[in-house]
Amino acid sequence: MNKHKWLLVLIAISMVILSGLAACAPSATGPAGKPTIKSFTASPTSLTAGEQTTISWDVSGVTEVTIQPEIGRVGPSGSLSLTPAANTTYTLTANNKAGSDTSSVTVTVTPAAVSKSDLTITDTWFAGDLIYFKIKNQGAAASTPSMARLYVDGFTRDSKYEDILAPGEEKTDAFTGYQYTQQRGETTAAQGGYEFPPTNIKVCADEANAVDESNEGNNCFSQMWGLISTYDFQYYAPQARWRTSHGDLRWNGRPDDENGAAYIYLGNLITCPAQIPNSWMLGRYWDFATTKDINITNPIPQIKVPPHSKFIADVGFKTGSNSTDGARVAFGYLDDTFSLVLFPKMDVYNDGKLHRYEADLSALANKDTEFFLWIETKASPEGDCVKWVKPRMFQE
Repeated sequence: MNKHKWLLVLIAISMVILSGLAACAPSATGPAGKPTIKSFTASPTSLTAGEQTTISWDVSGVTEVTIQPEIGRVGPSGSLSLTPAANTTYTLTANNKAGSDTSSVTVTVTPAAVSKSDLTITDTWFAGDLIYFKIKNQGAAASTPSMARLYVDGFTRDSKYEDILAPGEEKTDAFTGYQYTQQRGETTAAQGGYEFPPTNIKVCADEANAVDESNEGNNCFSQMWGLISTYDFQYYAPQARWRTSHGDLRWNGRPDDENGAAYIYLGNLITCPAQIPNSWMLGRYWDFATTKDINITNPIPQIKVPPHSKFIADVGFKTGSNSTDGARVAFGYLDDTFSLVLFPKMDVYNDGKLHRYEADLSALANKDTEFFLWIETKASPEGDCVKWVKPRMFQE
């Protein structure tokens, strides 16, 4: 075969090979496979009603992208700010001729808190004849008009109309239909004022539940007013240990005994020191209510002092006393070293009057101790018979 024929054969073979290769090459039209969802997110995924979230997406190899609910067709990548009203699951669907793919993200929505008022009573007190109180709206919304109510020892005694209170507003008001001092007070000989028996005072806001509040359980404020007697020194005087600077005393001695005496006269405790200038007398008290047999193995039981306690007595001279320069009185206790500690002394004179003696016992709260009634004579001790009216420990 000549060279010309061989050239034609080679050309034909080359064309066949090229045609085969062209047939094997991939098509240039349309996607090679299903679309790819590179990302689909929401930020934040938890929010309060009224707040926004942003959804973002990125998809490749796609001919159509949709997001449901309510959004519809979107581009292959992007972001949207949304304000869902409730929990919502967003679903992205990507399509092409080769198929589709989906991805979902859920956004949780917490309902927004509804602003409400919150009425409360913050304080109560009395002045003159009236009981006063403070009412406050500590909520986030204004209150509607309401009624405040006064209870005394559990009984309804008065009501008061309360107008609208703005958020955070506090006002002072008073119950004008109930006179506390006239109803509960007892005149004392010492001060011409009032002593009050223990009384439970309760004031409640929104008693008719007319106000929609964020907290319905804090409307009332309760206090115990008055004085609660916890230890009566006159009642236990016969059991106390009486002593003067001259020696021990026998209870219920003679008023004219020069060595001193302690006794009850016309319903009051009378203490007469020894007739010695600048001498002293004391009565020692402990918890007689639990006393059985005092000895080395069963020591003196001490008195437990309640919180918020004080000692109160009205002190003067026994009728008919001829004291010329008066005496001094005090109240005392045993400290942790078992030493006698006296509260400030008070001068008492033979002027026909009673004088209030008080000692604040709050520093002794919850401690165990013994107490003392203390009397001192001055330069002229004759006739220094001191009268104690209602000597008691009270808890406020």
